[in-house]
This record gives sequence, C-alpha cells and structure tokens, in this order.
Amino acid sequence: MLGLILLCAGGVLYPYLIYPLMLAALGRRKPLAVNEPYVPQVAILISAYNEEGHIGAKVQNFLELDYPAEKLELWVGLDGSTDGTGAILQAAILQGSGNARIRVVERAERAGKTAMLNELASRTQAEILLFTDVNPYYRPEAVRELVQPFADPQVGLVSGQTQVRGAGNVAVEGAYYRFEHWLKLRESRGGWLAGALGPNYAIRASLYEPLDPAMINDLAHPGLVAAKGYRSVFREQSVIEEAAGDEAGREFFRQTRMTAQGAYVLSRLGARLLRSRSWGMLWVMGSHKALRWAVGGWIALGTIAMAAAALSEAGWWWPLGAEAAGLGVVGWGWRRGAKWAKIPGFFLVVHTAYLAGLWQALRGERYVTWKPRAG
Repeated sequence: MLGLILLCAGGVLYPYLIYPLMLAALGRRKPLAVNEPYVPQVAILISAYNEEGHIGAKVQNFLELDYPAEKLELWVGLDGSTDGTGAILQAAILQGSGNARIRVVERAERAGKTAMLNELASRTQAEILLFTDVNPYYRPEAVRELVQPFADPQVGLVSGQTQVRGAGNVAVEGAYYRFEHWLKLRESRGGWLAGALGPNYAIRASLYEPLDPAMINDLAHPGLVAAKGYRSVFREQSVIEEAAGDEAGREFFRQTRMTAQGAYVLSRLGARLLRSRSWGMLWVMGSHKALRWAVGGWIALGTIAMAAAALSEAGWWWPLGAEAAGLGVVGWGWRRGAKWAKIPGFFLVVHTAYLAGLWQALRGERYVTWKPRAG
C-alpha cells in the first residue's frame, strides 16, 4: 500500500514541482540576432458572439496600436450574434479613419469560435495571423513585440502574456499566470509551448490549417506547429490586459469545458506528433496539460489508499486526519471569503473541474459553442 501512496504523491507533485525542476535544467537556446525591426503584414482575427458591450472599445484599442497602419488589419467574425454588435461595428467603420482596415464577416447561424476563425483565416492574405478575443485589450506595443520573433524563419508560433486587472480573483489569477509565465518561458527554450495564450498569440499564415470545430485553437496550434517542424516561442514583452475571472461557479464550468476540449485535442494530435517524432512537444503537452488534469484523481486515489492502510496500520490515521482537517479548514475559509483560502480553494475547484472535463471527454461530449468569459 505504501508504494501506491508514494505513486499518488508523485502524481500530485510531478506537474507542480518535478516538471518545473526538469524545465529549469534545460539549457537556453540562443535566439536569432535581429538588428532591424520585423514588420510583416498582420491580420488580427476575432470571433465574436453578442459583444455589444465591448466591441466598440476593442475597435478603439485596435486603432491605437503602435504598428504601421498599412500592415495591420482587423477581421471580426460575427458568429450568429443576435444583439447590436454588428451595428456598432458598422458605425465604427463609417466613423473611423481606419475603416478600410476593419473587415466584418457575418454568419446567420452560430457555428462556434473555431469554425469562425477558420473562415476568417481563409479570407485574409496577411503573413501573420494574430488571434484574440473581444474582452482583453492590447498595450500599444503588444503586436509589434509579438511578431518580432517571426524574423527567425524557424519560428512558427509566438504567444504573449496577460496581466489581470480590476476586481475579482486578481490575487488567485495573478498567481496562476505567474506560474504559467515561468513555465512557458522555460518551455520556450526548447521551442515548445503546451498551449498558447488564447487572446494573445500569432501563427504564420502558411502553417494554418482548418481545425475541427470541436478543437480549441490555442492548444491545437502549438502542437500542429511542432508536428510541421517549427518552433513556438513565448514573448513576454507582448502584453494584454484582462479583467479578473468570474465567480467560482462559472470558473468551474469554464475549466471543465477547457479540459474536455483539451483532452480532445490531445487525442487528435497525439498520433501526428508521434509520426513527426516531436518527442519534446509530447513531453511538454503531457506534463503541462494531461498530467496536471489527472492530479485530482491522484489525490482521490491516495486518500482511498491511506484509508485502506489505516485499517491495518494505525499510524496512517494521522496523515489521513491531517488531510481531512486541511480540506475542512480551506472549505470554511473559502465560504467566509478569507483571502488566505482563495488560492487553495481555487486549486480544489480547478482540479475538480479537470476531472469533470476528463469525464466529459471520455463520454464523447464536445464543445463547439460556449458562453464567452465576462469582461
């Protein structure tokens, strides 16, 4: 029984301690020296559904970007929107001096974010496709910084970072993003990323291929880029600002959806990465994503193993009791809104959601459309 308990402990520790230590041991790859700014033709792609409350500010944010106007265009796909998003866009196009750079594509029926992005990507002739959402806002230099690594012809994808602002779970999400930031910086040394930042990443248009509408694009694209022999890079100088997340209940369902989508992507990409011998990418995606999703299962199995061991060896009641007491204290603090309970409470909510998402994926449930995160 001790062996099983130690295995479970290893399963919990691997994605949060062992894997980061392994990444820290990786050598740094020397980046390509670029003396001149790299300024390719860029298309920003957005799939929007009922975003009348934010789309006007997003257009203004686009017009204020520090990037040559003649080399930057905005494509907004209205995915079956039923509110005033389209009217606001048309008014912005007529009023603004940058109207020729803003294109709107409308679908009468909702087909999903990925399907909409497939259509937008097929319509532009830009060299670089930049993906974002309506709610986050770019800092003025973000696009210029994001495309600079493409000066290296071996770079196929570049992901930026986000900074959380406003009310909500700022401390919790800030801690999460700092940890993700650290991991991505070190994964990027090997030319891999387990996932791109959905509202702030770019890919070479020549590498884009239409995705299954049930696949989540920001997880699929780094794998596809690796399978084609190109590198993915994390560019921390490219920053977007995003509002803190919603309440715990909505965050639970968001993480459940993302895990179900991610598991589907891994099931589709695994064979392709094996055929292309992308061993590093398989290791990174397995460690950063799949094994992290399984942590809740290891915790549950370890608890059962300790309970079984306690029936024959009284000494196991101490760690079992400590675990139960810890969960009780965190739950008590979470319900009272205690600041110290937010991070451990978030950990428990997210890992329960991961298990729910894996269960949905195993049952064959797919997400093609979903309610966007509140801004």
